[in-house]
Amino acid sequence: MLVKDVLGECLVKTGRDNFLSSSSLTEEQQALAERLRAALNIAYREAVTEYIPLYAEEEVTVTDGVVDVSSLEHRILYPVSLTAEGRRFGVWVRPEGVRSDRTGKAVLRYAYLPADAGMDDDIEDMRLTPSALADGTLAQYYLADKEFALAEAYDASFREALSVVRYKGRPLRLGEGRWTR
Repeated sequence: MLVKDVLGECLVKTGRDNFLSSSSLTEEQQALAERLRAALNIAYREAVTEYIPLYAEEEVTVTDGVVDVSSLEHRILYPVSLTAEGRRFGVWVRPEGVRSDRTGKAVLRYAYLPADAGMDDDIEDMRLTPSALADGTLAQYYLADKEFALAEAYDASFREALSVVRYKGRPLRLGEGRWTR
């Protein structure tokens, strides 16, 4: 999904015309589009860090028990697994970086934080609809404007959509007697 599509939906939800397809924008329109884009990046980062993480796999070299994460393609949030020669090895997050009990070449699977999306960018692997991401964007936008009632309404809708994706529509079940003390 394109950033412009999500921001266009935000404009429509706020009762404005979708001016993003125009060839020239006024200063006021550019400022509004930039504020919405910044709000979209906040909502997008929240979605992928807390609800629906993005994963990548890369070949790394483990030297003296430390994985060099500075050479990774993406900014790592946390390691998921380290495999080599068909075996899994332990990985731990330490202050000095990601450590492992493996030495040599291996494949690191990790969750990552995507770079900020630009106006003409395509948002990668979002399992949300443009409408749901627009709700998260508007929640951040109205929060910045201190319009708390509107921010809360859009945030509730956004989190509901995130929960559906996170739990894949499965109802949550508590074991018998687990809800009482």
